[in-house]
Amino acid sequence: MTPLRTPAPETRTSVVRELRPLRAAGQAAATDAHLVGEIRSGSTTAAGTLFDRYHGHVERLVWSLLGPEPEAEDVLHEIFVRALEGIDSVEDPSRLKGWLTGITVYTAREWIRRRTRRKWLRFVDELPEPPTPAASEEVSQATRCTFDVLSAMSESDRIFFSLRFIEGMELSEVALACDVSLSTAKRRLKDAERHFITRAKRHEALRPWLDEGRWAIEGGER
Repeated sequence: MTPLRTPAPETRTSVVRELRPLRAAGQAAATDAHLVGEIRSGSTTAAGTLFDRYHGHVERLVWSLLGPEPEAEDVLHEIFVRALEGIDSVEDPSRLKGWLTGITVYTAREWIRRRTRRKWLRFVDELPEPPTPAASEEVSQATRCTFDVLSAMSESDRIFFSLRFIEGMELSEVALACDVSLSTAKRRLKDAERHFITRAKRHEALRPWLDEGRWAIEGGER
């Protein structure tokens, strides 16, 4: 089954307004390792470069993990604040993107848990306006139903399923982002897929996607 994707909203957060003016105009892009070093040295320009370089990646991940939630903008802001505050903890600066992915997953997991505890989880009927031509009604309805199903799943199932089947990460990338072994990621993903399919079958709009994808729990890694 092709991962069900809907573009992330174009809305920029307050982080944009705070960091973009700090970017050095015309400065050549630095390597991630150099960028980490600059941030650690206290460079405000480097802080802006970090956002410019990775906000698209992080924003897309947030949308994949949380869906069309109004608070996604605040989550995005929190991720970059945590990244800047924790930059000294980066063990391998050349793998900055993977480190940011881990922070994104951790922050999204916290958000889901808070929402679950407060019983605030609910499905948002209206999707954000995409930057590309609007999706067909069939795809929009399937997307709404997908996040409706995900909102009823545990935070662990939701994270693993979203990273693999919505964001389209390889199994090894999912394991790294969730800080678990490959075998553990495979087991949890298998459980998450089973739980998703059980619930998805109750939605008429999702049945064609399930049938066309020939989802088979025992079929191994996709």
